Amino acid sequence: MKKVILIAYEGRVKGEENPFETVGEERPLAVVLGARDLLPALEEEISSMKEGEEKEVELPPEKAFGERRSDLIVIIPEREFRKRGIRPYPGLPIEADGRTGRVLAVSAGRVQVDFNHPLAGKTLVYRVKVVKKIEDMEEAAKHLFRRFFTYEPEEVSFKGGVLKVSYVFSREADRIEPVFVGYILSNFDDVKEVRMEKIYRRREEPKEGAGESTSQ
Repeated sequence: MKKVILIAYEGRVKGEENPFETVGEERPLAVVLGARDLLPALEEEISSMKEGEEKEVELPPEKAFGERRSDLIVIIPEREFRKRGIRPYPGLPIEADGRTGRVLAVSAGRVQVDFNHPLAGKTLVYRVKVVKKIEDMEEAAKHLFRRFFTYEPEEVSFKGGVLKVSYVFSREADRIEPVFVGYILSNFDDVKEVRMEKIYRRREEPKEGAGESTSQ
């Protein structure tokens, strides 16, 4: 089984005080080494760390999100947005041709869009702690489920190459489930099959008069 670790970290741009991302020890992030969950240069640093170890890692742009590229700043006619019922404004995030960008400016019927990563051209500093190294497939699946679904599974078992996960159905579950299953099958050769069991629970309606004071 691939190495699975729980990490807590804070990422910030060098020279700036406020972090752009923080993951605390009370709810660490489950990471599968070799699954491209992290920037390659950051993963390389983390892979040699021991459980409980902390480290500060500095990544120049070429090891983070690359240098800013002028060719990724493009002009799109405003009418193309109007055709799709979109009113462009500075800061608007957009998706186009499989790329994510944001509107920089709107002027004279033209929209300037930046497809550079927001952190491109910046040196990043990560303060990382390896909270725990996980050797057990069931435990790894529980933490990875929480990472994808953002809540806890009801039950997880792994036997004979079959991973079974029971969970309470949520509105986003149908969209997330195939992504989670694909991730597990792609990264754990010892998992031959994944069985997902949805649990549907009756929503309890508040009883009439509940919480009302009976005092006169």
